[in-house]
Amino acid sequence: MSRTIAPRFHILGPGGIGSLFAYHFHLKHIPFTFFQRKAPPLTNNNGSLDPLDSLSTLKYMDLTNLEKNSVEPRTIHNIAWEPLYPIIDKELFRLDPVYNQLSRQPIHQLLVTTKTYQTVDAISKIRHRIRPWTTIVLMQNGMGVREEICESMGWTDPREQPNFVQGIISHGAQKTGNTIVHTGQGDVWLAPIDPVFAGFSVKQATIPSFDSLLKVPLSSPNDSSTDNLFPSLTEPSKAILSTPYPRNNPDLPFTAPFSNTNFSAFYEPVASDEHLLTLRTRSLFETLYSFNQLSADMNLKLLMPAHLLTLQLSKLAVNASVNPIGTLLEAQNGVLYENPEASQAIRDLLTECQRILVHSVEYKALPEKFQKEMLSLDALIKTTFSILKASAPNRCSTLQDYLRGSAISEIDYMNGYFIKMAERSNVDAPLNRMVTEKVKEKFAMARKTENRAIA
Repeated sequence: MSRTIAPRFHILGPGGIGSLFAYHFHLKHIPFTFFQRKAPPLTNNNGSLDPLDSLSTLKYMDLTNLEKNSVEPRTIHNIAWEPLYPIIDKELFRLDPVYNQLSRQPIHQLLVTTKTYQTVDAISKIRHRIRPWTTIVLMQNGMGVREEICESMGWTDPREQPNFVQGIISHGAQKTGNTIVHTGQGDVWLAPIDPVFAGFSVKQATIPSFDSLLKVPLSSPNDSSTDNLFPSLTEPSKAILSTPYPRNNPDLPFTAPFSNTNFSAFYEPVASDEHLLTLRTRSLFETLYSFNQLSADMNLKLLMPAHLLTLQLSKLAVNASVNPIGTLLEAQNGVLYENPEASQAIRDLLTECQRILVHSVEYKALPEKFQKEMLSLDALIKTTFSILKASAPNRCSTLQDYLRGSAISEIDYMNGYFIKMAERSNVDAPLNRMVTEKVKEKFAMARKTENRAIA
């Protein structure tokens, strides 16, 4: 497969997962740039501290197989980074010609690994650099982030919405300072978000055809293997990505209104729908091709949209049952697995989540095979308790956020999404409402305690 362009990924969320992808991008010579919120440290007089060390250097430690892999850190130097927003004075930075020019450049591939509740605010700071042919990859827990992004950014017209790719990751990774520790091997599943699942009633002429990019191998009727679930990537016929750049007046300081402003305020519009389709198709191909290079190292698989949505709904049900109970009890997964009361509470939540699922638009858009094999109550219970048993020493992500002192949880993107699905289908969701309220109360109580301690 020929390559004409090496796309640069901008990574929004340089924590454990974002840094894990950055390390593997580096191994495959895929250019990337981190967005950073913090200014670099100042050097001391004897020069012992590199002023950009914590931002331009990344250390990787592999603890996934101590018998085979060395724990000696591997170091990447000269990492590209940009400020997510002016880190000194906004007006001073906007008058700075270097930052001014940098802040105008379009972003073609954006990997988002922030917490769900941080995403809209973070993207709002770079909205003026996102184009209708940008491909945004969401690698996060929960569901509903894409809809929230589009609503908050004012992207109501499908011709103005960027490409979206959804990812699911089960690798374990933690970051301390500039060191990323790979704590557990897992999988990465990736697929474009299909317009049907994204809420579009009609296929738009400017939206890439996934059938032309993702080819599913044919299998015989007697073939029981699952290989036909995993498509191969096919390069589009037009291989050159010609990109219109934004208006550029170096005599004026750059300002960017971030809310409800059409893309046309930031760039010269493309000539036609056909041209926009070419740009979008190429950008989507470049994104999927780059991730496909990580297949062996990260156990990454490209999926068709329906398959990915099924896995996403399954993971959502697991998280919506385990995370609130684990957080309220402050219990490790092993305790949730062994304790009869905790296990029953999880089963009760799973039962309600599955009842909500079967009435949802998302569920009804899926093939019957996926519905029965992966989203039945028995399948969800089996998946959930298998995960609890295999990860007995671990704590769920919501509990980890609480113990770290986070002021906000991701519960609105887990149980909150089930509540939204229930409301759309006129189905009751008493258990999901109750645990959502209790988790929010728990986080709020921790904030009040912290504020009293400070006072």
